[in-house]
Amino acid sequence: MTESEQTQTVDTVVMPKRSRLPAVIWAVFGGVSLLAATMFLAVALFSKMTFEKPVQAFADALGNALGTHVEVSGSTAVLEKSEIGELAVVQRKIQAITKFETTWLGSKKMLIVRGDFLVKAGFDLSEGGEWIIMGSVIDGPMPEGKVLSVEPIGDFEIYHAENGTINRLEPQDHARAFNHLKNQARRDAQRSDIDREAERVLLRRLGDYMRFGDESLEWQGQRFP
Repeated sequence: MTESEQTQTVDTVVMPKRSRLPAVIWAVFGGVSLLAATMFLAVALFSKMTFEKPVQAFADALGNALGTHVEVSGSTAVLEKSEIGELAVVQRKIQAITKFETTWLGSKKMLIVRGDFLVKAGFDLSEGGEWIIMGSVIDGPMPEGKVLSVEPIGDFEIYHAENGTINRLEPQDHARAFNHLKNQARRDAQRSDIDREAERVLLRRLGDYMRFGDESLEWQGQRFP
């Protein structure tokens, strides 16, 4: 056999194919992680927007209704205690009448006086307040309506005057009778429903301000909007 006819043998080294399984696993894991993170952020953002929207709407509405600023802290609307003063939302004219009498040594003197008064009712904003929005429910007491002022309108009228035999009426008796009449007018106003009327006015104002799409909040049995 000639040299040219000799068969040359070449050793071939075959490298085993590298498995792509780990890379696929990492790719899938990375994709799932990215998707999960994206979904988490989206849900968190949506929840934050959904959560904050009614809280801010309530705070804005209450601030507008009371004519002051209500802060929002997380799920809480806060009206800080301050020296803002009082807010009258309703007024009513009433007439009061009272009898003032004194007896001395069995002798009685008497005055019956009457007068007109303007009663204003509303809210004391210096008391502050705090309300938590839990789902669709406003958790916290509604501001309490109260009589803020009772002021006389015009002069008082002496409806009846009676002197005793020895116990005669004097100018200071008229002054005391008029003061008694003022106190009677305040008692009458506090026994009336004007404080509840002030609360109804506040609820109506809140209903006018609280408009934010299809969302709905409930406070003291009242739904907004």
